[in-house]
Amino acid sequence: MSLKIKFLLPVVFAASLISAFFLLGNKDYLKLERSLKASFVLFDENKPLPKLELTDFNNQPFSNNDLKGHWSIVFFGFTFCPDVCPTGLMDMVKLKKILQTKKLQNPEIIFITLDPNRDTPEVLKDYVTYFDKDFKALTGTKEHINQIIKPFGTFYEVVLNDGENQKTVSADDPIPSDIKTYTLNHTAWMYLISPDGEIFAGLPTPHNPSLMAEDIEKIFAFY
Repeated sequence: MSLKIKFLLPVVFAASLISAFFLLGNKDYLKLERSLKASFVLFDENKPLPKLELTDFNNQPFSNNDLKGHWSIVFFGFTFCPDVCPTGLMDMVKLKKILQTKKLQNPEIIFITLDPNRDTPEVLKDYVTYFDKDFKALTGTKEHINQIIKPFGTFYEVVLNDGENQKTVSADDPIPSDIKTYTLNHTAWMYLISPDGEIFAGLPTPHNPSLMAEDIEKIFAFY
């Protein structure tokens, strides 16, 4: 499977859900879907979010219950990311300001690492709070993270560098102990989580905070 095809998986994932709405004749969701400019409705009551067993940047357990009762935006990445992740978090800073101007509730921004080997809770806390003191970050075992990304349609792979050559391996492959440098290729979608703790919408790149805010306002009104 080519890298281009892999990174199109979230788009295919979203398209399949949209098709399901047509088949089910869910007119309300379709009307909402057509009105959105920067996001896709991903909600599927038959595909609940899997059990979460994560740890926040204060070394406290984080479960599905921590997503309930408020809106959240989940973003998968890693702190050594050179561009996509810091850009995405800056977009979240801009989004927060726009929503405040609109006097709308700000979703809780949650950054989940794809690199738990290097992204300790302490590292994550320093990283996300640099952008905004209210942002949160989560980590967990590599095996658990690789399982929970599947319902989101998130993909990543590891690019190893031994100083002379580069080698790309899958997310499930272990990183050799003699490898000192590596990076990740990953999808950069963000996901709007409803107060029920379920995936409601996907926010693909390129992220446009102004359009995202308009969509979020529509989704809040719909919900």
